[in-house]
Amino acid sequence: MGKNIIVSEDTIRDLLEAHASLSAWYYELWSALRVAKASASAPDDAARAAFVERMAASFPEVASIARSIQVPRMFVPPPPAVSIPPVATPEAVEEAPTAIEPAPARLRELHGQPPKSQPGIESPAPASSQPAIAPPPLVVPSTVKYEP
Repeated sequence: MGKNIIVSEDTIRDLLEAHASLSAWYYELWSALRVAKASASAPDDAARAAFVERMAASFPEVASIARSIQVPRMFVPPPPAVSIPPVATPEAVEEAPTAIEPAPARLRELHGQPPKSQPGIESPAPASSQPAIAPPPLVVPSTVKYEP
């Protein structure tokens, strides 16, 4: 059984806006993945507003607050524009066995193919021609300031 808590209307508004924005991002990215090698665009105001309208219909207990939100604020930055590396062909792929489970070797055994390499004898992998992409900076949640 859940606990009953008292939160302010502003907190509920912020949560609804964040939910709508993140839901819109999810479906934008999902749609982009369905299209071969496409990137997702930032959800526009109309898309974010549609998610708030849907929440008003789905969750009647917060419908009055959800209806008061015209356009949810953007909570997520747009995705970085990076090129997708080409997919390697099966002949060129040589996976190193792992200590936990040498899955590629087991798969080859199941299909009756001889092992392609022995552990510890492999040469180091060639350096990638693609530049490494740095991860986003770490954000401490307590330092984030939202404008009302």
